[in-house]
Amino acid sequence: MKIQLDFIKFYFEICDVSMESNQNAADILESLFVIPREVPKTVLRNLLELIYDVKVAGYENIPEFGGALIVSNHTDYLDIAVQGAFADRKIVYLGKYELFHPQEEIMAIINHKNSPFHYPPLSLTKPIIEVLLNSLGGVVKKNLINWGSMPIIRNAAKESEMDKRAAMEYYEKLENYMVDLMKDGELLSIYPEGSRSETGELQSFRAMAAKLAIRAGVPIVPSGIVGATNMSKPKAFLTGDAFKTKIRYVIGKPILPSEFPTGPEKKAAKELTEILENRVRDLMKQAESVL
Repeated sequence: MKIQLDFIKFYFEICDVSMESNQNAADILESLFVIPREVPKTVLRNLLELIYDVKVAGYENIPEFGGALIVSNHTDYLDIAVQGAFADRKIVYLGKYELFHPQEEIMAIINHKNSPFHYPPLSLTKPIIEVLLNSLGGVVKKNLINWGSMPIIRNAAKESEMDKRAAMEYYEKLENYMVDLMKDGELLSIYPEGSRSETGELQSFRAMAAKLAIRAGVPIVPSGIVGATNMSKPKAFLTGDAFKTKIRYVIGKPILPSEFPTGPEKKAAKELTEILENRVRDLMKQAESVL
């Protein structure tokens, strides 16, 4: 009995679970299944090194503590995996809402008007399935947040039920939240291109990353990755191209707030964006020369 109690106590400690009265039983139960970030990070790093030939340079350029913004070009989902698995610090990422609520898509199928779950005997199992799926979704969400992800609604005005005014308010609150995260000492990652480059060529940067860094008054850490383009797609594995392909990631020296362009925020953000784009382009060239 003592072993079981010690095990539960250990889980509460590593998950930083509060036993305050405002937590319900479901929250506490879900928190018991939160996996410490080092576990998936170690597994992911070993997996990446097993499949690909990954080299990362410039670790020392990531500030050991304090708020900062790390930016990079974006060629593949592997960019996020390499950046997160090889950095010593926890990096906060923006993730689409659906990743944090995987149960909702399944529940939509179960609740469809033509679903057999509306009729006995399956209808009798529906409440149990709903509880299990919601619990599973809660565990997934808690783990993703614990590992450094933050849910957002992408293209809110197009892909959600928000009207344009609500979407604008949402994005304004989101920007404020990201600024507050960095002010509170978090290391936030943003890909200024806004989407993945299918060719691996650098696309034009959007000004949001620069704007956030200026508002937060934190350093920007530019970085560049090469070799990952399309290497997470099934085709790359079926053809064998993925195995031991060279992926090189170089992290550059931080651009300090004292080095930011001065003047009106919009103008300063535009100038800083140009600087960032050039820095990342140079780092991509450096990455290509890493053995």
